[in-house]
Parts: sequence; structure tokens; C-alpha cells
Amino acid sequence: MNASSRLFVKIGLMAVLTLLMLIPLAMIKNQIRDRQEAMDASGAEVAASWAGAQTFGGPVLKIYHAVPFEDKGKTLVDYQKKEVYPVQLRYEIAAETQTLHRSIYEIMVYRSTVRLSGSFRIPEQYLDDKDFSVELDLGDLRGIEGDAVLTLDGKPYPFVGSGEGTIACEVSPDRAKMKAGESLPFEMTLKIKGSESIMIHPYGDVTEVTLTSDCPTPSFAGDFLPDERTVDENGFTAHWCISRINRGDPATSSFGVRLLKGVTRYQQTTRSAKYGILIILLVFIAGLTVEFVTRREINLVQYVVIGLSLALFYALLLSFSEFLTFGRAYVLAAGMTTAALTGYFRGILKHASAWILGGLVAVAYILSYILLQMESYALISGTLILFAILCAIMWFTRNLTRQEEEPASQGIKIS
Repeated sequence: MNASSRLFVKIGLMAVLTLLMLIPLAMIKNQIRDRQEAMDASGAEVAASWAGAQTFGGPVLKIYHAVPFEDKGKTLVDYQKKEVYPVQLRYEIAAETQTLHRSIYEIMVYRSTVRLSGSFRIPEQYLDDKDFSVELDLGDLRGIEGDAVLTLDGKPYPFVGSGEGTIACEVSPDRAKMKAGESLPFEMTLKIKGSESIMIHPYGDVTEVTLTSDCPTPSFAGDFLPDERTVDENGFTAHWCISRINRGDPATSSFGVRLLKGVTRYQQTTRSAKYGILIILLVFIAGLTVEFVTRREINLVQYVVIGLSLALFYALLLSFSEFLTFGRAYVLAAGMTTAALTGYFRGILKHASAWILGGLVAVAYILSYILLQMESYALISGTLILFAILCAIMWFTRNLTRQEEEPASQGIKIS
């Protein structure tokens, strides 16, 4: 077999070997996913003991409205539960986050002070009714700290639990104000703890919400984004103003914020592992290029060891990131892998080009880390980097045909 044939055979075997490296990479990605699921399960356990996501609905004035009807010549009365939404509804929410620990995992929760205020205007057809109550829906009643008292038209009414996710109190509105068509103002302050998110149903004819928190990584969610927002490293402030004209059914419409703990170590490791096959391919190509230039051989078994070492980097990164910040874990895992491979290259090649290959591995990890930090520009940056690497490979292999024409004794040996 001549040198040209051996070259194509080795390139073909290297292509197969590169594809086989997808197997250990897939196994590591599965391990990352398992650890992510374990962290999510720990978060669910903490939420079950602390309090879950909170969604506020109301307050809503409920009226048992008397509806007369005829039955066999007799006039009977049927009581139907009617709802009156606030004319004005304002939420002022201040949430303070804290981190709880479960095993090696960190779970973000919050405590909040929620001040509600607004007013009801009772329609004329309900003026003769007698049974009135106010209900407020919450995502998780376990999050209520202390008493919950509604002040309606200057009178206090303590809430009690009336069902899953609902607190209620019976009220006695001022009949004179009701008949005069005046609004009945209300207000209340709640201490609420929860996790994951704070959402609001816009039950008011006009619903205004001001939400502040020390969480620097909010994700605004729901049917409406805030009209105004400021976000910095110290937290955020957001303001919404929703009208009944555009809210639709308030029971099925909601908005608010998810309080996130930034990108998790597992998300970062998963994103890093996506570049794994690319790094392996680049190192393999660089190894072949060094073979062509220096006439020193790297056999297939040694390429297998190199590929497995590059794949093991992500297992090291996963393990270290559970105890260190992601940046430190990345530097440690990359440093260990680069040092081990540089020593291996020196043992194989016994040539100064081993340092070049080791440096290339380090550069590959540095570029991979930079791409991880450039979410919006990762694609274009990665494409330009690949083009530059391709140009470098083209330069170093430009004389390959001339080398193949030299005597076979000077050719490349394939083990």
C-alpha cells in the first residue's frame, strides 16, 4: 500500500474513531441529566416543606344573590354565588430571597411582604342581599406567616381557610354606602413565603402591580410583560398596569416573575459538553497534521486514549462544579486534562511539537469557555474560530502532496 492509500485509510479510521467518541460523551451527558434531575427533586422536597410557587387571585367579593322562581304555584328563592371584582386593585410586593441547602444542592426560596389595596363597587342588583364574603386565592397556603386580616371600609375582618388554595372572610358592607353607589375601599398586608415564582391574576378593572426583589436573575413570565423594569446585580423592580379591556378572563390570565438562581452548574456543563465532539475532532486533526509535518507517528490506540481523555474532561468538570464555582471547576479540569495530554504527547512524539499539541488543547478549552459566556454571539464566534483553524490546517498541510511524492522510506507509517 502506497503512502497516499495509507493516508486515506488512516483518515477513514480516524473518522470512525471520532464517531465512536460520541458514546462516552453521551454517557457523560446522561450523567449530567441525572444530576440535574436529582437537584430538581431536592428543590421539590424543599418546596414541599417550605412553600411552593405563589399565585395571587383576588380579592374577589362573593355574594349569595337571591333569585326568586316559581315551582308548582309557589314562589321559592334560589341563592346563586355571584362575583364582584375590584374596581381598583393594587399589589405592592417586596420579596427577599434566601438560599437553603439540601445535600450538596442549593435551592432559592423567598419571603415577601404583600400589600393589597383597592375598592369594590357593589352593583345595584345585589343591594338587597345579605351574605357577603371576600375570597383570596393563593398558590400555597402554607406560605402564609402570621394572621391575614382584611380591612374593608375601615372595619377589620380576619381571614380563615375556606378550601385548598383559598382564604375567605365574611364581611358586612355599609348599606348606606352601597345604596349611594360609593366605593368600598379595602387593604390588607400579608407575609408570604414561597419558591420559584410569584404570579398574579388581574382581577381588578384596573390592576397595578409593583414588585421588587433582591434576585438579580428574574425571568418575567405570563400573559403580560412589565411596563417598566430595572434589573441589576442588586435585584430588580418591575411595574405592571393591566386593564379589564385587555386582560380577558382574569382566572385564566396571569403575569409575574420567576425567581431564578442564574444558570445552574448542570446547564453550564451541558452546554460545555456540546462542544466536546468538536474539541476531540480538532485535536485529532491537529495530531494528524503534526504527523504529516514531523514524520512522527501517533497510532490509533494512542488516538483512542487521547479521545477518552478529552471526554473525561467533562466528567471532571461535572464532579468539580458540584463543590466549586463553575469557573474554578472549569480551570481545574482543563488544567489537569491539558497537563496529562501534554505529557502523553511528549512521550509519544519525543519532539517539540508535543508542546504545540498541548498548547492547542489549552487553547481549545479557553475558546470553549469564551463561547459559553457569549450566549447571543456564540454561533458566529464559533464559526469564525473554526474558519481560522481551518485556514491554519490548510497552511500546515499545503505541501502534503509533495511529501507523498518523496521516497516511501520517508513516508508515514501506519500501525
